Amino acid sequence: MQNLNIALGAFAAAGTSLTVIYALHPLAPRLGLIDHPGSWRKLHQRAIPTIGGLSIAAGLLAAYMLIAPASEPSGIALLGAALLVVVGGLDDRFNLDYQLRFLAQAAAALILVLGAGVKVTNLGDLLGLGPIDLGAFSLPFSVIAVVGLINAFNMIDGIDGLSGGLALIALVSLCIADPTCSTGGAFLLPIVCAALLPYLACNLGIGRLRQKKIFLGDAGSMLLGYLVAWALISATQPAEAAAVGDTAAASRLAPVIALWLVAIPLLDVFNVMSWRMLRKRSPFKADRSHLHHKLTRVLGHSRVALAVILAIASLFATVALVVWHLGVPEPVLFYAALLVFAGYVLMQTRVPRVYSVRYRRRLQRRLALQTVL
Repeated sequence: MQNLNIALGAFAAAGTSLTVIYALHPLAPRLGLIDHPGSWRKLHQRAIPTIGGLSIAAGLLAAYMLIAPASEPSGIALLGAALLVVVGGLDDRFNLDYQLRFLAQAAAALILVLGAGVKVTNLGDLLGLGPIDLGAFSLPFSVIAVVGLINAFNMIDGIDGLSGGLALIALVSLCIADPTCSTGGAFLLPIVCAALLPYLACNLGIGRLRQKKIFLGDAGSMLLGYLVAWALISATQPAEAAAVGDTAAASRLAPVIALWLVAIPLLDVFNVMSWRMLRKRSPFKADRSHLHHKLTRVLGHSRVALAVILAIASLFATVALVVWHLGVPEPVLFYAALLVFAGYVLMQTRVPRVYSVRYRRRLQRRLALQTVL
């Protein structure tokens, strides 16, 4: 019966999401939900509707109304998601101040942590000295973690398919780690994935959906960060802390696995915000210092950069899950994650010259070709 409910919910989520895309696409200009080209950091050449987040949220709502009892903790957690979608939609329309967005993110995190009981209480045996219990620090740590992931997915949403693809990799990885999906408290992981697929198909222009090109918008990217945070906490924390409706105290996944499943967004947001602050700039002011921007300049096309980043994210997730199932101790995974982190930071400090030199050479070749023609 549970499998049937999940299948019905997934079908409803995907169908509703696609229907909303078709309904809102022609209305987006009137609603003001349009991302116009023209900014130096934007890659698209025409106005694109920013209705991806609304379509995903509509799909989740339809599935919830179909299969989920109102008493479930997921209903409370979805209120936080709804808050982010509303504020994100207003930001897409009116370009709100980042402080208002941050306030909404903190409020959504509090709804998730205090209202739904989805919080980080234990970090596992990260250092090899025994499990690290957060105790009184559980609440602030959980809120910071949720807000951090929301911003990570929001800030990395710079090329087609990236934020959605990274979220899908993390969610599918959790489904693979637990085929029953009982650890994924983000409503039900297959349903979230199903709601995400129509957006990705339209965003990437697959088949006939090429004419329905859309962007996530801030509503969508913040929603994805929230859902991934919800799922990861639920999957890696004791059941009573994660509010997944089970009485088992032991978590199914080691908390350190979460670092590997969202390594790319976390590394990128840390590197970009640190780079901006070191240069005395606002950490929230957009620029083209993200990993996907640099790879696009080097590789020559955003689709190639997307494929490379998603391949690396898939590799991280696969390695983490495989070695965890093989019984590799948590401290080994944690120290390996630190090595990856250090290597990424080192690469970002050493490679910019390569980026600029190769980019200039490519521009010179293009100019030479245009002169010949």
